[in-house]
Amino acid sequence: MEKLREALMTVHVFGDSHGNYLFSRTEQTILHCTVGRTMHRVARDGIADMVQPVHLGVDDTVIFVFGEIDVRCHLLRVAASKGRSLQEEANDLADRYITALRNAFAGFPSRPRICIMGVVPPIDPLVQNPILPHTGTLSERLVAWFLLNEALRAQAQKYKCVYVEIPARYRSLDGSLKRRYSDGIAHIAKDCSEAAVRAVEKALGMRLAFRRLPVRRNFMRTIMRQIAILNDDYAVLWTLGESNVDR
Repeated sequence: MEKLREALMTVHVFGDSHGNYLFSRTEQTILHCTVGRTMHRVARDGIADMVQPVHLGVDDTVIFVFGEIDVRCHLLRVAASKGRSLQEEANDLADRYITALRNAFAGFPSRPRICIMGVVPPIDPLVQNPILPHTGTLSERLVAWFLLNEALRAQAQKYKCVYVEIPARYRSLDGSLKRRYSDGIAHIAKDCSEAAVRAVEKALGMRLAFRRLPVRRNFMRTIMRQIAILNDDYAVLWTLGESNVDR
């Protein structure tokens, strides 16, 4: 009976580009991701424009992936402009964000299971994003990232949502995103996202069917990544991280 119930469930992923990067190689998820959407925008405007067009069943699960852009570009600046501590700004953002997510399902006959993904760790990019450039030092962004994740964890627990932290294997000793698992800019590479998907599977108690690359292709991409990192070759690292090739 439990297997039958799981077979009838659908897992929907709502997020920014990180939702696409993390879950593009899973066969049991439906992606509804909008590039550039911030956690602040969701907290301010809600998420009805993304959720309402989607048919959600009674037993469905929704995964939300937002926040990296806020850590990269906005939290430090907004906290300073308001005369707030980073702790206060992170707590306020997390509270408004999860309240907005819960409110999005207020009119539904049955609230789907809500899963909140922790924010992907920051990284010093090989090339600055000209549209969404980072603010502050990496150390400052790491503090903002840690505080926001802790606030999200607390709010998720308060409202009985599932919280999933990005696994520690992706983090360097200083906490930043390991370049060899990245696209060189901000994302966990699509073919390196298995550990994050497994963490979600464990938290939800269900299989999302991650598609691994063939062993030979995976080995070759690992070698190419190491060469790109040694040469500070942004273009190769980004291409490897963004592409979703199986053969």
